[in-house]
Amino acid sequence: MASAQGRDWLKTLWPASFKGVPFWFEQDKEQGGRGLVVHTFPNRDDPFVEDLGEEPRYYSGSAYVHGDNADALAETLKSALATRGAGVLVVPYFGPVTVLCQTFERATQRDQMGYVAFELKFVRQGAASGLISIPLLSNVAYLAAENAAASIAQTLPTAISTAGQPAAAVAAVTDTLSQAATALDLVRQSYPIDPAVSATVRDAIAPLVASFATSITNEAAPGADASAAVSSLVGLVRTTMDAMPAASATRAALELAASFPDTSGSPTVLGAVTAIAPAYLTPTQRLSAANAAAAARAVRLAALIAYAESILRTTFVSRPDGVTARGEIAERFENELLQTNGAANVSLFLAIEDLRDKVIDWLTQTITNLAPVITVESNRQRPSLALAWLLYADPTRADELVARNRVRNPFFMPREITALSR
Repeated sequence: MASAQGRDWLKTLWPASFKGVPFWFEQDKEQGGRGLVVHTFPNRDDPFVEDLGEEPRYYSGSAYVHGDNADALAETLKSALATRGAGVLVVPYFGPVTVLCQTFERATQRDQMGYVAFELKFVRQGAASGLISIPLLSNVAYLAAENAAASIAQTLPTAISTAGQPAAAVAAVTDTLSQAATALDLVRQSYPIDPAVSATVRDAIAPLVASFATSITNEAAPGADASAAVSSLVGLVRTTMDAMPAASATRAALELAASFPDTSGSPTVLGAVTAIAPAYLTPTQRLSAANAAAAARAVRLAALIAYAESILRTTFVSRPDGVTARGEIAERFENELLQTNGAANVSLFLAIEDLRDKVIDWLTQTITNLAPVITVESNRQRPSLALAWLLYADPTRADELVARNRVRNPFFMPREITALSR
């Protein structure tokens, strides 16, 4: 946390571990880059640089375990390092990343009893298979969305503090979730949606709002009840957006997320919420602000999942459209990932990161086969039908040219237009 005296680094570092086995990093390094092939040509000063994609990301460093049971700790760590399959490596500065252990080297010295050193090298996990189809990538992304939704419901109960707390602190959670349900109902009435689904969502909202008060305040089983309530809300958000056209669902999801901005003033995390408040606020007010921030963040994440799913349902017609969507997905997910830190949030962080990566993988494969956009100049104004025939030998694509260039009168197209290259 930042303060006037400077950042307390020890409180913000993640405890290092691999596959749940703890150790200490003496120092660590990360290596990456782009796979570039430089082509040179005779009598040509400027080469052609071919970008083959991102190089494998490597993590390495010097680690150690210590204590009277250093030998047992070292054996446990060696077992984790040698076990088949990927695991979560927690880097003190930057948090969890899914990797595979490539090599490890153990070293001991006779004048350092109780201290076992390791040289470690990991490589970040890549694609699940060498070749994967676009429909399969879409299915994998939907599965990642399911995992992210489940992680939100599991993490919120640990992020709030209501048991034995003042009524204001409890109301901060229930009121925020109730406002989310109300906002969802407004979205349902404002955008085109399947009538049957709209009626189902309408009938489910009132009972859901009534359940918030009892589920959040149930001290007998607060975790299970709160998880069920939040899971119902997240499911209702996804169901509502899924019943809309993809373009409408994208706008609706972003509108819902914007209705619950992060107002804590500092990084807020599900599981370890920190809300910066002026010194004159009472402890109850600070707790209420933290509870409200955690609940609002759960709603934003639910909207983010619905947004990702709407992108997966979108039909992109040009490469620039897909590139723009990919950039927006990366930016919006990155904003939430930056707020997700702390050991209690490892599963949530990985779920959000996995969903982002899977959607970006799908977009990347999709836009590879899309036509680029070109600029076409004509010596005079022509009707859209004539241009469609000249460009594609297909007059049925005239409406496409009119829509892309936002022309009011299709009989008088501008002399310079943009069009798909094929």
